[in-house]
Amino acid sequence: MRSLLVALALLGCGTPSGTPQPYVAVTGKGSGSAVDELVVAVSALRSDQGTVRCYLYNDGKDFPDSKDHVIAAAVALPSGRAGTCKFGAVARDHDYAIVTLHDENNDNVFQKSLLGLPQEGYGFSNNAKPRFSAPSFDDCKFHFTSGTLNLAIAMQY
Repeated sequence: MRSLLVALALLGCGTPSGTPQPYVAVTGKGSGSAVDELVVAVSALRSDQGTVRCYLYNDGKDFPDSKDHVIAAAVALPSGRAGTCKFGAVARDHDYAIVTLHDENNDNVFQKSLLGLPQEGYGFSNNAKPRFSAPSFDDCKFHFTSGTLNLAIAMQY
């Protein structure tokens, strides 16, 4: 259980400043050619408050404790207790894993109780469930070949 608490605590340690992060939607005109992308539909949010943060990992070393292998991050605004994160221009023929966080107060810090228990939602690709520690990269990994891959992750609280 202690390993799970430590792993979950480290998930939110990317920017410990607590500075609110703005939501930025980037749009533009493309070339019309096919784009490789991952589309992550996050469901089961307990509210529409804050933001949904998604992190794309390309390696299992120290997963998910270290953000050294986070190659991309995406932010979505919740609506209808769901949110969608998109990762474009993803390298083909590679294994990846995704970690999602529901930052309900949008302070960019993963909230925990005094006992270290999560107070905000989290999720993993393949809907991997933590048991006595965070799931491994192998539990969460998926293979991306090309085109658009749609993934679904249910938030856990």
